[in-house]
Amino acid sequence: MTNTSFDQSRNVFRLRSQVVMEGFEDGALVLRLKDRHLLELNPTAGCILEFTDGQRDAAQVADLLQKSFQITQEQAVQDTISLYEQLSAQDIVEIIKPGPGSKENTAVDNILNASSCYIINPDVGLREEDEDGGLLFNPDTNQVKVINTTGLFIWKKCDGTQNLNEIVAAMQDAFEDAPADQITEDVNEFIEVMVKTGFIGTVEESEEEK
Repeated sequence: MTNTSFDQSRNVFRLRSQVVMEGFEDGALVLRLKDRHLLELNPTAGCILEFTDGQRDAAQVADLLQKSFQITQEQAVQDTISLYEQLSAQDIVEIIKPGPGSKENTAVDNILNASSCYIINPDVGLREEDEDGGLLFNPDTNQVKVINTTGLFIWKKCDGTQNLNEIVAAMQDAFEDAPADQITEDVNEFIEVMVKTGFIGTVEESEEEK
């Protein structure tokens, strides 16, 4: 097993709060409540999600998968990590405890770099839905995302001139009744997901601007 697989296998995952799953003998159905997206999983994927409890890391889930399907340990680890990567990109699961030295840890640090400014992907289309938020479509990946009022506000602030702290400050001014820690969490989560999925990019400040 490579070092990268080892690191990723120590990540602990859980289903996101707006996701529900129903298991069956021949697989599982997953519903993402925020946009009512329904995903059908095969038996292997359904089994992995059933073992995903926010306590076991990916390696422990792979151990259970290996025993359930009588496959090699290496195959079980590969299947488990591959599924988690796919479902993370689709906002089905999230990492709650990154493994030591894992790529996920480094990626999050890079995405949420206070010195970076954020800019929307110019190819992404936005359709606003009155005051309720809007719909984003990324033609590069054919992904559609439904964003609420908060997400729409953050999206409009990603013009390439504002960094993380400035976007948080703007949110605090606009949503005075919201707790400051909740605003920071909302901004961090939204930008992290959007950068990972290609809806938003980063712009590094030049030395003259620093």
